[in-house]
Amino acid sequence: MNNEIDDIKQLLVQTLNIDSTPMADMATEDKILEWLSMYIDDLISKDFDGLLFLLYRIDVSENKVREMLSATKGVNASKTIATLILERQKQKIYWRNKFKSSPTNIEENERW
Repeated sequence: MNNEIDDIKQLLVQTLNIDSTPMADMATEDKILEWLSMYIDDLISKDFDGLLFLLYRIDVSENKVREMLSATKGVNASKTIATLILERQKQKIYWRNKFKSSPTNIEENERW
């Protein structure tokens, strides 16, 4: 589990292009989500275009953002968006690890 947390932190540092220092002491997904929510809240208030670009770059589904914001009626939008970003980052880690750890699957798929 700790390795997954480290992978999430590393990917967020790369994706957000930030210094890893703020995330050094974060040992749980909840702590990462809390920090990411504050980061998103700052983007909402100071750099909304930057937030939209970030969501595009991370490949967070626009439809999912709309659905979740609609379902929560916009209450705590930063946490909702942070949750979607975290989910997407975890998906990327899952798929990277899946294909990194099983090269035979890739070879089999190439035969198609």
